[in-house]
Amino acid sequence: MMQGKVGEDLRDVAQPMISVVTPSLNHGRFLRQTIESVAAQTFRSFEHIVVDGGSMDGTVEILKEFPHLRWISERDDHVVEAYRKALAMARGRYIIQCCVSDGFLDLNWFNKCVDILEKDDEVSLVWGFAQTMSEEGDLLNVSFQDFFADPPPQKRDFFAFWLASGFPLPEGNYCVRSEVIKQWFPDGQSSDWFRVCPHLGFMYKFFTQGYNPYFIPAVANFGRTHHDQRSQRLSNVEKPGQAAYFKAVKEYGKNILNGSTVHQFRNGRSQVIGQIAPHELSSLRRDIWRHRLLRSRLLRVDPYALALKIKERIFS
Repeated sequence: MMQGKVGEDLRDVAQPMISVVTPSLNHGRFLRQTIESVAAQTFRSFEHIVVDGGSMDGTVEILKEFPHLRWISERDDHVVEAYRKALAMARGRYIIQCCVSDGFLDLNWFNKCVDILEKDDEVSLVWGFAQTMSEEGDLLNVSFQDFFADPPPQKRDFFAFWLASGFPLPEGNYCVRSEVIKQWFPDGQSSDWFRVCPHLGFMYKFFTQGYNPYFIPAVANFGRTHHDQRSQRLSNVEKPGQAAYFKAVKEYGKNILNGSTVHQFRNGRSQVIGQIAPHELSSLRRDIWRHRLLRSRLLRVDPYALALKIKERIFS
């Protein structure tokens, strides 16, 4: 248990640099590990906010054990409402999301994120590798492992890759400028799929509004799989939401390439710092197709894994 000094020194943070926001609902069995993984960060200028949806499993009693937390426990009508409550409470210059069953593996992750964001005004979000954890606590595969050997493009160059793939940055570790996520994260008035898949909704707004990401090649966090996780409970509504996201990405790219939409790039203060000019569209089209070809799953899955997937499809 990481209490004592941990709780005391974090209570003294009057103006945090980072706000960590955690939505919670009846997952108290994972809560202590999540809180402790956040509290173990070497970077100390942060606050941890937990918005609990009125859990009945002992979550509140656990929250009371950690005096450095800022938390509320009350019923939410929707997960977007919980996130919006947390964002309204957040005082930090930067915001990191951490679900109640997840946590951090890199003790220096917060420090790495702040270092990039403080030095580079063009960057609005920093992200890294995520690793899967089983319900029992065993660490499993690292996501998108091909990026170890072939890192993704950085900053403005990532945009063509996003148009080609719709790649959503891992919600469990990205550190984003507070003003950006507060402005563009979905709310109760957003369209259906934005509310069903709020992180995909934010990703869509982040990239279409012209903000730039930066990739750090470090395994930052773990995302736990468990039998009652939201993606499984609500798969019947989340899958159509995911399909709508990828369709919207494709449509946005089509509109840029046919000249009906002019894409602008913005810095971390939301100021326009450039745009894709008409004479650059042919180059953008080539980059999109290059990413689709070179990063296709067929080229990046080893033959044995591909055979297993085909077998699963045939006999499922």
